[in-house]
Amino acid sequence: MDDKFLESDINRDEILENISDIFIRYGIRSSSMDDIARYLKMSKKTLYSMFGNKDDVVDQVTQHRKKIHEVYFGQLDIATIDPIPYLWQLNDSMKKFTPQTASSNLYDLKKYHPEVYQKHFQEVDPKKIQMAHAFFEKGVADGVFREEINKEMQAYLLFTQFLSLAEPKDCLHQFDPKDLMATIIENFIRSIATPKGIIQLEELIKNN
Repeated sequence: MDDKFLESDINRDEILENISDIFIRYGIRSSSMDDIARYLKMSKKTLYSMFGNKDDVVDQVTQHRKKIHEVYFGQLDIATIDPIPYLWQLNDSMKKFTPQTASSNLYDLKKYHPEVYQKHFQEVDPKKIQMAHAFFEKGVADGVFREEINKEMQAYLLFTQFLSLAEPKDCLHQFDPKDLMATIIENFIRSIATPKGIIQLEELIKNN
């Protein structure tokens, strides 16, 4: 077959982004090397010249996603953020996931590619904690988060709740991941918000 990505023209980031799309649509476990090659319109020979095996693919795609997030967070100007709408709009990022694959990407990663999971997700990134701390300070300054909250602890709680979606527990995976994410965010906001913040949240829920 003719390769869509010729060896001389390979854009590795583009390939990793396409494979990431496959994982988002169908899940990591359900996407075989044959599926990936077919989706990319690439021969398996070319695919294996770039990746040693499925673990290598998952590792590189995960690293690619992390780099995109790092660039995004690096460009984020906390001073311009409206904290509660910003948290609430995280729900929108889940819309591209099907109910079966949103949390299953983390679930599959932890269960079927544990070394990759431990490499990338075993600990919460300290840089994200620092940014979350600054985010909470902005919320306090805006009067929508309570002043007495422990900002570092709340940051860890939020991130660990997101990572909990990877836990292999049937009690979690019986629910639509979009509902899980929305519930985590809503409960979190309610736990740290001032009355002013609660009013903002209720308006967002009403208009959702």
